[in-house]
Amino acid sequence: MEKLKLSLILLFFPLIIFSQKNIIKGKITDKTGEPLLGVSILLKGSQIGTTSSLDGNYSINTKDKTEGVLIFNYLGFAVKNVNFTKNTKDLTIVLIESAEQLEEIVVTALGINRDKKSLSYSTQGVNTEDLTEARSSNFLNALSGKAAGVQITNSSTPTGSTRVIIRGLTSITGNNQPLYILDGVPLDSSSGDAGVSVWNEGDDIDLGSPISGINPDDIDSIQILKGANASALYGSRASNGVVIITTKKAKKGTSKINVNVNSNMSVVSNREYPNYQYSYGAGNGGRLVQNTGQLDPTNGLPMVGSYNRAYGAPFLGQQVLDYNGTVGTYAPDINNVKDLYQTGVVNTNTFAISRATDKNTLRFSYGKTIGDHVIKRMEEINRDNIALRMSQDITDKLRANVSFIYTHQKVNNRMYQNGSNRNPANNYMYMLPNMSQSNLLPYKDENNEAFQYEGDFNNPYWNIFENSNQDVTNRVVANITLNWTILKGLKLKTRINGAINNVDRQEFNNKGADYDPNGLYREVNTSRENWNYEAILNYTKKFNDLSLVSLIGVNRFDVRTDGNRLTAISLFERDIMSLSNGDEFAPEIFINNNKRINSVYGSVSLGYQKTYFLDFTARNDWASTLPASNNSYFYPSVGGTILFSEFIPRNDILTFGKIRASYAQVGNDTGFNQIRNSYVQGGNYNNTDWVALERIRKNLELKPELTSSTEFGIEAKFFNNRISFDGTYYKSSTNNQIINVSTTPTSGFVGKFLNAGEIQNEGMELFLSAKLFDKKFKWSTDINWSKNESFVASLFDGVESRLIRSWFNVGVFAEVGEPFGNIRGNSQLVDPETGTPLVLANGRAAWESNQLLGNAQPDWIGSIRNSFSYKGFSLNFLVDVKMGGDLYSGTMAKTYNHGVHAGTLEGREEWLLSTLILGENNNERQGRGLFGNNYADSDRPKGRIYENSALGVQDADGNWAAERDANGEIIYTQRWLNPQVYGFDGLQDQRRFVYDASYVKLREVTFGYNIPHRLIKKIKIKNAKISVVGRNLWTIYRNTPQGIDPESGTTSGNGQGIEFGSFLPTRTFGMNVKLVF
Repeated sequence: MEKLKLSLILLFFPLIIFSQKNIIKGKITDKTGEPLLGVSILLKGSQIGTTSSLDGNYSINTKDKTEGVLIFNYLGFAVKNVNFTKNTKDLTIVLIESAEQLEEIVVTALGINRDKKSLSYSTQGVNTEDLTEARSSNFLNALSGKAAGVQITNSSTPTGSTRVIIRGLTSITGNNQPLYILDGVPLDSSSGDAGVSVWNEGDDIDLGSPISGINPDDIDSIQILKGANASALYGSRASNGVVIITTKKAKKGTSKINVNVNSNMSVVSNREYPNYQYSYGAGNGGRLVQNTGQLDPTNGLPMVGSYNRAYGAPFLGQQVLDYNGTVGTYAPDINNVKDLYQTGVVNTNTFAISRATDKNTLRFSYGKTIGDHVIKRMEEINRDNIALRMSQDITDKLRANVSFIYTHQKVNNRMYQNGSNRNPANNYMYMLPNMSQSNLLPYKDENNEAFQYEGDFNNPYWNIFENSNQDVTNRVVANITLNWTILKGLKLKTRINGAINNVDRQEFNNKGADYDPNGLYREVNTSRENWNYEAILNYTKKFNDLSLVSLIGVNRFDVRTDGNRLTAISLFERDIMSLSNGDEFAPEIFINNNKRINSVYGSVSLGYQKTYFLDFTARNDWASTLPASNNSYFYPSVGGTILFSEFIPRNDILTFGKIRASYAQVGNDTGFNQIRNSYVQGGNYNNTDWVALERIRKNLELKPELTSSTEFGIEAKFFNNRISFDGTYYKSSTNNQIINVSTTPTSGFVGKFLNAGEIQNEGMELFLSAKLFDKKFKWSTDINWSKNESFVASLFDGVESRLIRSWFNVGVFAEVGEPFGNIRGNSQLVDPETGTPLVLANGRAAWESNQLLGNAQPDWIGSIRNSFSYKGFSLNFLVDVKMGGDLYSGTMAKTYNHGVHAGTLEGREEWLLSTLILGENNNERQGRGLFGNNYADSDRPKGRIYENSALGVQDADGNWAAERDANGEIIYTQRWLNPQVYGFDGLQDQRRFVYDASYVKLREVTFGYNIPHRLIKKIKIKNAKISVVGRNLWTIYRNTPQGIDPESGTTSGNGQGIEFGSFLPTRTFGMNVKLVF
């Protein structure tokens, strides 16, 4: 029996040991008693750990350890070590805020972590929590209002290009988007709408920003390096600032496996519709029929398809021959525009698993986004995101880090942009009040050809169901980094990283469209690779009161782009999407863009008594796209910082204060193939390719654009860090602008590249953060404000103005001595002394071309974010502000021209009474009777009029002025016009449709509830939060007409200030659920 007992003891001894428990429980609070969520609790000398729950509770099993030390660690609080014994079962912990712990460590150039107080330039982080709740399919849109000095213009579609400008424009014709760095990998920052025209002159499909497909759930931090001073170590790629994105990794402090789930469902709908009239239908001059040619020869009914404008008769319900060839009723459909739209739905789900030990970390995530948009079949997105981040201590001195990000995205039917005939959304400009689904469907006849319409209108249902496009993107961003601690303070970092982006795109326009009867099919394949090879040697040392942080590095950056584009421009058969279905081909276009930049760089930061800091950086780039004899460029920076709070006795008001100043130079190098001319494929004749000389003359002396920047700043924190302030003044100048200028055709070229011109930027940035309440009820506020002016100091010899973008007679210009972005066009003449509008003898406006209508640059931008929390409830909202800047609306000009806008109703009834009922002639409408006498009924309105106008008269020199009486007083006139003529004149009197583009928008709202841990702990959930979210819910203030978003434009590039055929403003409501297991 004794042997049996001993055998059983030996058998079950390991299980007894394994199952030993020594559980310590407790609660963690701050000094006010407020529970702390997410405190790391680690058993010293082991990998055993846990974190506190929402209510501050924790439980840790020390297993066989009955004595030891528990380490409590929480950001912003002093680390606390607590001894325990075998009798310790409950520990209540109070953590104390630490000024040392609150020192902010930020990611700077090249991914180097620096103490923010030592920096001599401006940098600002972005709250990434908001990106995962009030989310957008394009994460760049969610950056709006998040940082001072950063102007974000949201893309008009979920997959479109977002405009991101930091401290103004530095290049007149080049790319002004910042450099994006993802886990140390430089990414392509070009926009996908470079080939988009205003009106049927380009491909007109916006392929979006390559960076926009990142999953916000994978982002740990976003740091914005503003301007040349912060980004100087990036040299020739840094003139537009840098956005550094770091993805999440497993956090040390617990060896347990953590599982995070984030699920978001959002609905997207139009926030508003244009203000249209539904009183008058198709026709001209107040009539439905003007001659017998507008009557159907078979049944004698009026053919409404004979007209492209809604200046016809009032709706009386008479029978007509409708647009689809059937007998219909002359009646309005007040929902005709709304019926084009639907409610879009976007679902995003992310699953992440992570684990960390003392030796390694691992985090893996998978995200899925499926959604559509507000027009059926348009903007359908299907995206997969995979992210993997690992680290491993190979030895005590050698550590490896690996990150891998893969994105697979398929987009069906990106919407054609602006005024494209193929854009189904812009047809609302031309949709007459008597048009509706009932007479626009069917949209094609028995021969499968589209019904034809007068003017610019194209049936949107043809574009929705007969045209299609698709692009499939596979993108990989990978990074391998080795960190070797050679000696104390001396470290070597080597890394190889790269990004591969492959896009396969098809575009199909079916046969039978009115604008393209033959149809087309196109295939475009592009592959872009960029590889980055880098080695950085860091040395840090403290010598009594002196501190040194230094580095020296080498880098090679390679970019290779390959691709081709094939187009069949005349199809044999309908519905067949194949290049073999075409009997005529456009020339094959090869897409090649290769570049290499070799670099050496270094930096030294000296600190003295933790009060004085001095920074020096230097970088030299050798670019393959520049002439071999002139391809080396040096970019230096210098900066200094003084912590003036160290001179002031410690007090309860000023906690921290610093002043800083810096100077830097960075570049913007040239693109591929801009120094030597070569031959390109000119076409194909009898199956034989022929070549032609490039039409743009290259320049062997080309240099990179050079930006020199000076910056001064002040930072302060008050009341124990409850209030923080950061103010910056900067001034920069960019010389050697790379410009393509026109040349005389006799040279054999239409243009040439040269270095000329200067853009200057000057501005201020202010940031204020305040914790207004910080007990059980918490309220914090962040305020951003900035003002910048981009000024054209010079262009090239003999040229004072350069056109950047245009539509009709309106253009956006760079003009010497003026702010960038002047808008010019036709404008009604005014009296030079009084500004009185002038009209001609027939009552129509007298106008003059090339008049300054406004400028696209805002006066200032800003935002205010408020965050409230109380007992598990939280409310966050962001208000985004832009003040100033002008916008010309081609859409409004067209809606007036076509008589569909409600603004065209003015004077119509009076005109009909005057012309059709009373039979008054033009003389009587202008106040002259039959015999030259004053018309007796001259005061009655008889149509539309230019208010407070005067007859324009010219002197002998051709100068215009208002007609005056013998006493020199202006003679105001009443010359009544047909409202239709007034509407027509809007295309020439373009100042009429220039609007102040200011806005105040409720950009984001998040209302959430953290479910108490006691309610969910039984189902093994650590934390759970459910939120109701919204984006772009309300435009609080604006001056643009209903249906025209003040952010509208025709490009994400430099030609801001023109809107034509823009998409209607949308809003997003959604629900978000976050779970932590």
